[in-house]
Amino acid sequence: MFDIQLTDVTFAYGENVVLDKLSLAVNAGDFTAVVGPNGSGKSTMLKIMAGLIVPDCGQVTIAGKNSFQACQAGEIGYVPQNYAKNTAGFPATVEEIVALGLVHSRSRKKTGKEAARHIIKHMLELVDIEDLRHRRVGELSGGQQQRVMVARALAANPLLLLLDEPTSGVDYDTGEKIYSLLGQLNKNLGITIVAVSHDIEKVTRWAGKVACINKGLCFFGDSAEFRRNHAAAPHLLYYTS
Repeated sequence: MFDIQLTDVTFAYGENVVLDKLSLAVNAGDFTAVVGPNGSGKSTMLKIMAGLIVPDCGQVTIAGKNSFQACQAGEIGYVPQNYAKNTAGFPATVEEIVALGLVHSRSRKKTGKEAARHIIKHMLELVDIEDLRHRRVGELSGGQQQRVMVARALAANPLLLLLDEPTSGVDYDTGEKIYSLLGQLNKNLGITIVAVSHDIEKVTRWAGKVACINKGLCFFGDSAEFRRNHAAAPHLLYYTS
């Protein structure tokens, strides 16, 4: 089973503690939304899960490995926040960006040119931007760029897809389409998804589970239960016991 376990994870930027003994378990095949107030440690937690930073204390295991090992094995796909803001002058085409995902594929065999073309085409079809394959990524809208980054992450054939604010900077309809896409990927391909989001209304309609954090874990359960609690007393969900 591809399970994720965070146990007593603590992390600080200097004197600023952003995660304090956070424990969380995500099961294989789940689509889990991570919500919480600004500065609650959501993005930091995702970076730790992606193997980009190491916690000061605590343990992270992903499919029996630490997060760095899982990343090196090509088992984790990561879509960072605000990618679109840094690509205005980027000269690479859509298919060139997606091809980068093959470098960290779980397959240790070198991908031939014909196989690579087939994989890239399939990934672009999955996220519905195959017609944009020859466009420069900096020319695309924010929503289109997010789809490119999802396709790049999927090209590695990951077991786990991590996304940090995937609808940041896009309009309402585009946000709906992105979460619909993630829901379909989770349902049809069985990819485990963990998505940090400030857009509670949208993400909880597609995610099956919700983890609300504010340095520690404030709530973890089904999306329907979270929506009921949030409607009744939203402020209470942001405090650890």
